[in-house]
Amino acid sequence: MGQTRRDVLFGTAAAVAGSVAGCLGTPTGSTASGNDDGAVQASFFVMYDFASHVAPDTDVQSLVPFGQHGHGWEPGPDVQRDVFDSEAFVYVGDGFQPWADKIVQNVRADGADVTVVEAWHDIDLLSATESHENDHGGDDDDDHATEDSHEQTADDDHEESHGHESKDPHFWLDLSRAKQSVETIASGLAEADPENERAYAENASAFAERLTSLDDTYAERLSGRTRDTVLVAGHNSFRYLGRRYDFDIEALTGLAPDAEPTPKDIERAQSVVDEHDIEYILAPVFESNRAAEQLVRETDATEALPLTPVPSLTDEWSEEDWGFVDVMENVNLASLATALGAE
Repeated sequence: MGQTRRDVLFGTAAAVAGSVAGCLGTPTGSTASGNDDGAVQASFFVMYDFASHVAPDTDVQSLVPFGQHGHGWEPGPDVQRDVFDSEAFVYVGDGFQPWADKIVQNVRADGADVTVVEAWHDIDLLSATESHENDHGGDDDDDHATEDSHEQTADDDHEESHGHESKDPHFWLDLSRAKQSVETIASGLAEADPENERAYAENASAFAERLTSLDDTYAERLSGRTRDTVLVAGHNSFRYLGRRYDFDIEALTGLAPDAEPTPKDIERAQSVVDEHDIEYILAPVFESNRAAEQLVRETDATEALPLTPVPSLTDEWSEEDWGFVDVMENVNLASLATALGAE
């Protein structure tokens, strides 16, 4: 019997199941739409990265090109066609990217033979407006989670629900939740390609071990910190990090990534620097650094350090062949350790 299109697109995943560890390098697949041969299409960089580790020999593509912020990017006319021509579409979840929601609706309405995988399925998402007081502690099975970050520092007009009943969508920054998402993606790809279910499960398990190791590294390195508060000169996308590793986060604005800080926000941030003797301002990589530079100029803070919710890769990170784990360790952990005095 000849090979089916599904056989060709999903490659030899089952054949490599016995050597899973050797498949877990940073994925090198395409990250721009326009190729209708992608077996798996992903709506967001982190989901692309996770799917690439679950199916390392599969043609996994990110619909959002590198360098583009996954929140506000708008697709061209070929994107829906690419999804319809794929075997599986991995997206964050309903309400996070309206264009992705529309594609999912169209796939289902058309009865297209595309498996839709919602990456945050069954994940306990933090409320977008949850206060510090009612967000203490973590998941019952979460070894590192303790108290939440000091949230919701922006005016109400900066807040963005991202849909999904006003939940904070940045769950992947909590590595325990990230592992749950990897398992969900593995199950979804197995639904699309049941012959390789075992390979996907084993690949997901191996990648989950990397995430567990990184989680342990975070906990160990940040345990010796001398400070408990960081200031993020951008939108408040890091609450999952603060909650898991027990430090407080002050941010200029709320969840909306494109919200511009007001003079009142800057004034409040200056007070935070004074109150907590903050030396380093954390500047989200894919946002304007004007506010961070202003705070360094006008306060006793000495330097701005990069921090990112990993919506994409910079050209430099891409050239280094980095993935999600690399950015979390080499950028985020390094900056947090310095800002929290854990060096």
